[in-house]
Amino acid sequence: MPDYAFGGPADIDRAIGFLVRLDDEQRNALAVLEIDEAIDELQAEFEKSSADPAYRPSNDFIARLSGYLEMADDATKR
Repeated sequence: MPDYAFGGPADIDRAIGFLVRLDDEQRNALAVLEIDEAIDELQAEFEKSSADPAYRPSNDFIARLSGYLEMADDATKR
């Protein structure tokens, strides 16, 4: 999503939902651990952005979030 603009906690929540579904479907233990780490990071950023509307995550996090949302969009198109 090259033109992605951070949409706040709602975007993070949508990415969490996508990764939880992906985690539930995954059978590879290493992949499950990686997904769980991503979910933990998303939850921490969700809490920060929910507590402070002026909070803006790092550009690195926003780039990862954009990727998760793009994957979620692709999954719903199938």
